[in-house]
Amino acid sequence: MPLYLNQFSEEHDFPRVETASKILIIASTPRCGSHMLGHALHQTGRFGFPLEYAKPMNLCEWSKRFGVSDFEGVLHAIQQRRTSPNGVFGIKIHYTHLKQFGGFARLNHFLPNPYCVLLSRRDVLAQAVSHAIASQTGIWIAGQQAVTDEPKYDFEQIDRCLRAAILQTASWRYTLAASGAKYIEMDFDQVRGDLVGSIERIARFMGVEIDALDIPQQHVTQRQGNDRNAEWAARFKAEFNTSRELVNTQASSLKKMLKAEVKRMLRC
Repeated sequence: MPLYLNQFSEEHDFPRVETASKILIIASTPRCGSHMLGHALHQTGRFGFPLEYAKPMNLCEWSKRFGVSDFEGVLHAIQQRRTSPNGVFGIKIHYTHLKQFGGFARLNHFLPNPYCVLLSRRDVLAQAVSHAIASQTGIWIAGQQAVTDEPKYDFEQIDRCLRAAILQTASWRYTLAASGAKYIEMDFDQVRGDLVGSIERIARFMGVEIDALDIPQQHVTQRQGNDRNAEWAARFKAEFNTSRELVNTQASSLKKMLKAEVKRMLRC
């Protein structure tokens, strides 16, 4: 998978700080709209620059650039550079990235007392289709070099992405609720349709002062979906056999599925 190289640019750094006073975690899953939200939050200058810093490929690159090998040291160096002047550090964390922290219970050691925004998509099939297409093209963010311009429809791949999105979102919801974490839930369409209102809600939740004039009125990222997405979703629904088990509720099967997805994500 090609790296999103722009994320490493020093032009995105803020003046150096020793540590953040508030932590924002966008609890996310692939193709849920976290890139769209993270870049909009960055534009305000109040929420750091929420990116996938804990993604294994990104960690390797940050480690090389800083000359630091341990996870805690790399994360600290990122916080020093990506904490906004008001003391807020933002990060996007997919559920599969929790492995880097040693699980959610250990997360507070690295990111104390975080404010979490669980971002999901109501149209989870659209999310799954988008995930399948991005996996093939290698374009997760506009501007990346395509691996192929001709992705191929694959029912089984979309099905795997659909199951993964459902499982990981549910896992986030369970973990945040059961741990007593401070969190709110937001929907992709809600954020896309009311960017200003969505950011104001996050600011109220975190107790962050922000002027409405500092919030971008339009999205700063480019929408990637096209007619292919709609065509694949329609084809999937037409081919879906209602006798198929959507999600296996057996605990052992869920654990096996999540373990396999974690391994797949770590290979990316």
